[in-house]
This record gives sequence, C-alpha cells and structure tokens, in this order.
Amino acid sequence: MKVAVLRFSALGDLASLRPYLLALSERPVLITTPMGVALYEDDVDRFLVLKSKTWQNHLSLIREVRRERFDLLIDMQQNDRSRLVRTLSGARKVIARRPEDLSSLGVIWQQMLAPSGLLRAPDMSFAAKPRNYVVLNMGSSQKWLSKRLPDAKWVEIASFLHGRFGLPFLLTGDASERAYVERLATLLPGRTENKAGQTDLNELKRLLQGAFLTVSTDSAAMHLSASMKTPTIGIFGATNWQKSGPVGPWTRAVYDHTYYPGGVPPSLSQTERRAYYEHVDVSEAVESLMPYLSLAV
Repeated sequence: MKVAVLRFSALGDLASLRPYLLALSERPVLITTPMGVALYEDDVDRFLVLKSKTWQNHLSLIREVRRERFDLLIDMQQNDRSRLVRTLSGARKVIARRPEDLSSLGVIWQQMLAPSGLLRAPDMSFAAKPRNYVVLNMGSSQKWLSKRLPDAKWVEIASFLHGRFGLPFLLTGDASERAYVERLATLLPGRTENKAGQTDLNELKRLLQGAFLTVSTDSAAMHLSASMKTPTIGIFGATNWQKSGPVGPWTRAVYDHTYYPGGVPPSLSQTERRAYYEHVDVSEAVESLMPYLSLAV
C-alpha cells in the first residue's frame, strides 16, 4: 500500500506529530516543506517537497504527487494549499476530516490518522537521558512577546533547578533573541551557555535529545524536545495548554493558577502582554517527572 502524509507547517505541530507518524504500520511518503525534511530526515525514507509558496512550486508538487499514484493520502494540514494538493493528487483514497474533539494535539493526530487503519499504538517507551545539562528555551518570536516570562521568573526557575540538580544551563532561542537571552544569562545562577541563534534545526534536535530536562515557553522547541523523549515542562499563560501542551508522559504543562483560578485556558491565543506568569511554579511538575529524571545516567 502506497501511503502519503501531507503536513507543511509549523515546526511545533510537525514535531508533535512525530510519535503518531512513526506509529503508522506503512512507512509513508511525507509531503512537506524543507523544514519538515530537516525534522524527519532520520525517520522518513522519502519526501515530496513544497519548496516555496509560489504557484509554480505548488503545480510542480502536484505533478510529483500525481506521478506517485498513492493508494492513500492523509491531509494533516487542512488549509487551502493542502486542499488543492489533495484534490488534484489522483490518490485512490483521501482522508481529510478534522476531528471535532480538539482537546489536545495528541487527540487531533490520533483521530486524523486512525481512519487509515494503519495507526498502531505510539511508542511511549522511555530511555534514560544523560545527566549533562538543562535546556531553558526562553525565546518567543516578536509576534508572541506575550509568551515571554518576566526576568525574575526565569531567575526563580533557574535557581530552583540549579539547587535541585546542579547542572549547567543551555539557553535557546532564535537569532533575533540572542541579545535578550544573553541579558537573561547574566542573571542566572550556575554555568550558562547562550545557544540562541547558534543552532540549525538538526543541531537543535541533537541538543534537545541530549538534555536532562527542558523547560520552555510554548514554542516549537518545546514540542521538539517532547518528540525527542526528553522530560519537558511547557510554561503556558497566553496560549491554551490543553490544546497545545507537549505530547508524551514525560512532559508537563504548567500555568499560573492565580491568573487562571478555574484552570480554564484562554479560548484564543493572546498577543497582549499581561501578568500571565507571576505565580507559575515548576517545582510540582519537576517532582512529577522524577520517575523519568531519576533514570538519568
């Protein structure tokens, strides 16, 4: 059976899909972007790549897809571009219906892949991580400054983790955030290394895969860390932790119970900067992850 899975972006959603994509009993061809190729090059044998958003590239991709004569195409993207590709794909069968239950990314991916009949139980086994370093992913794009924690909160988190584990910190973010991360680095206890803007996607994967623990804003790095089966704590406030929390039993999503006393997340992501994180506490999440962290070698 010749199977294709279509997923273009974004990096966080691509990363959170990983355990479910790898659980398919038939190895699929992944229809994706260059970012998807970089993320999945170790997991997927073949790619069909949308190199850019131009109409010429869309038409070129459609021709490639049609030549493949897929038995099944699963559209995990669900937008106008993917609708065009799947409609003209020539595939014998197409799965494109989004689930009504959007409670979490894991539920979304499971319910979208289940109708194929190819989805096995995702591999949720866990291997011990090296006790080398803790990743603090502090970054957020300029569009999502609402996801940034107050400086004092990062100092509080780092102080707790340093006292608990005594490990150095690797700080991550993109190139535009390097100065911001560098300023925070001067405030943190222990040994720090600013890797913001210093890693391509493959290097970031390796860094996150080798981490003892990742603590992150709601970001692609958080989902990527979870997909690497690294114990991961995602810090939420401006976005929905129930829908967008990291996937895997080795992960936890935390939020400010004072700001959200009823535990109900915002229905829409908030871009305005507010006091979402003043009372966020990662200590309980760390303790709940100790069955994984205590295995570290």
